[in-house]
Amino acid sequence: MFITTLSINVGRSRANRSLVMDVFSFVDLLFIVDPPRRADWGGVVHEHVDFDLFSFVQASGVEVFVRSSLSGLFLADLHDMVTCVIMYDVGGVSRRIGGVYVPPKMDRLEWSACEATWYDCEFLMGDFNAKHDSWNPNQR
Repeated sequence: MFITTLSINVGRSRANRSLVMDVFSFVDLLFIVDPPRRADWGGVVHEHVDFDLFSFVQASGVEVFVRSSLSGLFLADLHDMVTCVIMYDVGGVSRRIGGVYVPPKMDRLEWSACEATWYDCEFLMGDFNAKHDSWNPNQR
């Protein structure tokens, strides 16, 4: 089985997310990192593309969309504020794909806690930021 997967940062723009869905309409599994975040927005899907919202946590750093015809193949194994891990089965073997958005000010201790959830992902994609002083203490 061949699954086309994309992880892309849309910069919190609903228009950018719609553009990505139009341009990459051939993708099967789409990790949107740093998605649009508004209190009144509840995960409305772009209606002109064949994607279903698969996993969404309000105000988290990742939302996942799946091609409508494939939505039954996947299981959300984990979705927290930083990571979404999707599982699927190929020939009796479970595989895990992770999408990650590490906020710019995440320190090393927070990173370690998140990293433990990625340990057995076959693929890990996303936006990894390291602007906290703990990554470069001489930056001050």
